[in-house]
Amino acid sequence: MITNTGKNILAKYLVGQAPAYASYIAIGCGAKPLPSDGVLGDYSEKKSLDFEMFRVPITSRGYVTENGQSKIVFTAELPTAERYEITEVGVWSAGSNPTAGSYDSKTIYSFSGSENWEYHNDSGSVAILPIYEPLDSGSNPPNNIISTTSQVFQTNADNRIFTNQERSSRYERCRFLNNIMVIRGDMTNLSVSSGRLVVPPNSKHIHLTGQQIDFNKNAPTDDLRLAFSVINKNGESTVHPDEVRMMIEFAESDVHGTGQSARFEIVLKESDAGVDFATNRYFISKKKLEELYKTTGFTWSVVDVVKVYASVIKNGTVSSDYYVCLDALRLENVTSSNPVYGLSGYSVIKNLNADPIIKNANTTNHIEFRFGMDVL
Repeated sequence: MITNTGKNILAKYLVGQAPAYASYIAIGCGAKPLPSDGVLGDYSEKKSLDFEMFRVPITSRGYVTENGQSKIVFTAELPTAERYEITEVGVWSAGSNPTAGSYDSKTIYSFSGSENWEYHNDSGSVAILPIYEPLDSGSNPPNNIISTTSQVFQTNADNRIFTNQERSSRYERCRFLNNIMVIRGDMTNLSVSSGRLVVPPNSKHIHLTGQQIDFNKNAPTDDLRLAFSVINKNGESTVHPDEVRMMIEFAESDVHGTGQSARFEIVLKESDAGVDFATNRYFISKKKLEELYKTTGFTWSVVDVVKVYASVIKNGTVSSDYYVCLDALRLENVTSSNPVYGLSGYSVIKNLNADPIIKNANTTNHIEFRFGMDVL
């Protein structure tokens, strides 16, 4: 569907006031895919993807007639090396917003092994080890994550356990690259008081030190977006969690309660509108920069460590029967206005089983985006 932004850019393009209306195709993972008989929504007001993974330049343009309808076809080649699961596609007028410059939208963390995240437990900071063998190996029944697994570990999205039908139908698998950071639901005992999350002293968490994050020149209305999923320890179980609590803390110090900080707090309840743990476990949670809880005098230039806490709640207590899988953290610049730049077209993926489209690693693939042409 062409967006309202796209209509304005296309009009400027036709009269020579815009250099292009379709130069890049953006690939995203935030939307829930639709079945082939599903109804696409009204995306005319869409200004960004729910969670953009990357953009690729359009390499060819064509014009076809399909089932009696004329369509403009844009084609682009996907990156070869990495693995992605695609649920949404958009067409942009350019690869980036020149008005935003270095403060444009970007992926902050992909929670991969190369980022050197550490697990801070009772013994101090330790490396987070990867598990590449099937997570249900050993004496466990098939589709049960092994009981001896650490509270925090890394694994791959193509691990055998995620191919189970129960898990795939709940969208438990992560989509951004092939790496997953997995946190057991009882790692931290986050509580809620007066609408705020409370972190007990000396709580276990994962952290990344030596960070230099500068959002001071971003508008307060720009978004931070976290992509993550929630998975069952026992994949065959139909019992789902009641609540998920998470916090990303951008802090001056790793010592609890010391120095300045900004907190991105997430609370998802089964009773919340749009939350159904039984049918969809993949989430995009977002907060505007101005909605983060900041200490007095906080500036982004003081940030040296980023900490992540997570709890999954069942029957009023933290539960080891579930895990939170971190996929990626993204900054979305939604406020740098440019009259000749924007999202021109957008669509959610539709297919027979309402599955994400998997682009496997080390494969060559092309993607097409088609605009239907009608005369009113």
